[in-house]
Amino acid sequence: MSRGARAQGQPTRHGRRPIRSSLTGPALANPASRVARFETDARGVVEFLQHTFPDELRGVQIGFQTVPSGQGDSAQPMLYSIDRSARSIMLYRMPIQRARGLHVNDDEHRRYFIEHCVYRAVCEYLGHEPWELLPGRFDHF
Repeated sequence: MSRGARAQGQPTRHGRRPIRSSLTGPALANPASRVARFETDARGVVEFLQHTFPDELRGVQIGFQTVPSGQGDSAQPMLYSIDRSARSIMLYRMPIQRARGLHVNDDEHRRYFIEHCVYRAVCEYLGHEPWELLPGRFDHF
């Protein structure tokens, strides 16, 4: 079929006019994207900790941001920030996802590292060590 015939309203593929777009379209977010995976993994730990420590974390806002807005005073990457006066914890997605040093670089260990960063941030906010916050959780190490 020539280009001119299609432009004049002739049927196109399989007799449909015009060719229909996909059901989902380009506006639907990719559920396997780095952002979605990070938020899913981090929110799971946040919800667990909020359920486990409702009194200590009541009113504490735990949020996610792509990168820190300023420079930290450390040579280490800034993975999270804590503001006790505002009762907030902010986790930074890109520094966490780009951190090096995993002994196995796969999806499972990347998820463990995200969870580790959430635990660390909450422990620091509450002024506890991880083994104090969740007794027995780290006994197998």
